[in-house]
Amino acid sequence: MPKHQTIQISSAHGQSISLQLEISQAITLDMYATDVLEKFAKQEDIIALPVVNRKQKAVGLVTRRKVLAVFSHTFSRELNRNKQVDIIMESKPLIFDSHIDLESVSKAVTQRKTAHAFDPVIFTHHGKYMGILSIITLLKTMTQVHVKNALDCNPLSQLPGNNCINHEIDQRLKAQEPFTLIYADLDSFKAYNDHYGYERGDHIIQWVAKLFKQHIQKGDFVGHVGGDDFVIILKGDTWQAYIDKFMDDFTQGIPDLYKKKDRKLGYILGENRQGQTTKFPFISLSLAVIPCPKNAYPSHVCVAEVASEIKHLAKQQEGNSVVVNRRQQQIRTS
Repeated sequence: MPKHQTIQISSAHGQSISLQLEISQAITLDMYATDVLEKFAKQEDIIALPVVNRKQKAVGLVTRRKVLAVFSHTFSRELNRNKQVDIIMESKPLIFDSHIDLESVSKAVTQRKTAHAFDPVIFTHHGKYMGILSIITLLKTMTQVHVKNALDCNPLSQLPGNNCINHEIDQRLKAQEPFTLIYADLDSFKAYNDHYGYERGDHIIQWVAKLFKQHIQKGDFVGHVGGDDFVIILKGDTWQAYIDKFMDDFTQGIPDLYKKKDRKLGYILGENRQGQTTKFPFISLSLAVIPCPKNAYPSHVCVAEVASEIKHLAKQQEGNSVVVNRRQQQIRTS
């Protein structure tokens, strides 16, 4: 039976996805085709075997289908006795680096010619062979991800919800790779909703969600807590450039979502919590930035507690605000 290895790749939303690879023993370019035939004959569960060069770089794939096609003719074994593996090798199989996202793998697989539809794909890490992914495993993983996201996805923003957010944080903490969490909250959103109606309020949420996704890089994550609260998770600690780009687009775009007369005034009228008529400024953003270095937090619960506290500080400031947590040392576990 082939051995297995689980690797982590990302989804289009930046979610961490577990993918199970088969660790099949690779074939070298100097092997004889008849020796490869013997491998398939002895191990009936093998669908395909990767071909690597001396540096363990994947260069091809030998499938059971191709082996049977070559050796099914009379005298084919004798004719090919001294020929090497290249006569049965697919020289252009799908080969992916472990940093690819799940949707890109699925798209490439579905665009193949029918003859290769069920060929497994090869995964590498920095060019070196890791394992192969069967199409059955890919389909099962895609189905699980879609079902999970459908159950947890926010219907308005189409972003992952609380369960996915918590899982994503825990996965990154477990991987012990530094990341930065940004908790985003819209200010004066309720007043906008009351003034313009929920339909235009929904449009604001969708527009902000689109902006958040527009500026993320591969491997980053955007989730929708609910209401006007969002969570962004960025790789490493280079969050400043992301916030600068996002805030520029947000600040420029917000006035266009108000009527002309309100833009001239620079505010809208609405009732505060005490029922008093109040001037409400244009919607702004409060951002709580939580750097998460290696071993800083034991779980998503601790991260959420700190994020809530820092967001409260950010909301005490007028207009767009960014408050960064600088106290990781106080909450590290021993």
